[in-house]
Amino acid sequence: MEKNMQGKGDLLLLKSVGEIASEGEGKIEVFKKYGIDFCCGGNKTLKMACEESNINEKFIVNELNAVQEQGQEKEKGKNYISNQGANDWDIDFLIDYIVNIHHTFLRIHLPEGAEYMEKIARVHGSRHLELIKIRELFTKMTEALIFHLDKEETGLFQHIKDKKTGDGLLKEINDAEYDHEYVGHILKEMNFLSSSYSVPEDACASYKHAYELLKNISDDIMIHVHLENNILFKKI
Repeated sequence: MEKNMQGKGDLLLLKSVGEIASEGEGKIEVFKKYGIDFCCGGNKTLKMACEESNINEKFIVNELNAVQEQGQEKEKGKNYISNQGANDWDIDFLIDYIVNIHHTFLRIHLPEGAEYMEKIARVHGSRHLELIKIRELFTKMTEALIFHLDKEETGLFQHIKDKKTGDGLLKEINDAEYDHEYVGHILKEMNFLSSSYSVPEDACASYKHAYELLKNISDDIMIHVHLENNILFKKI
């Protein structure tokens, strides 16, 4: 039995992080707990990801196997699905889902996040200097994302639906992945500056709401990029 479990663990370590994340929300929650990048870093094997982040392989393998064996793949009521089965979705349906759920979410909540970051940076920035930098980073990310969403909806996604192929489509996919990497770096920096969106003791209601909103936006972007990088683009 122990050898069987060890064998399963060894096989899991050789799978890509993106492939494991595609198996359900429970696996994604484990990756989030350990700080493993499952969207932009989805092509790395689990073993590589653990080595780079100095994570004990045995701990994370045990948790991932427990999620699988105990049937913990369940919906959390957030603005994204567990994406269990997304690998089997038709390409056009997957694109429509990404646009209708994730693109719409960002178009609604990015302006709201910018408004709240402006407010709390103005009021609390003198005592919490990190807010000034987070506001700057969020502004850059918002500008990049709005342009990126428009480019995908009018270009790349339409070209995929039209069954276009060749170097032109490959370049569009590479450009999209580059945009994802850029946004991913900003998310990591904002997470670091905010201590994983930990609210200070002197935070007002707006401060608390702003950090909750930024965390929800970050979570949604990670699922969004995962669906594109690790599922949609792999299908092309």
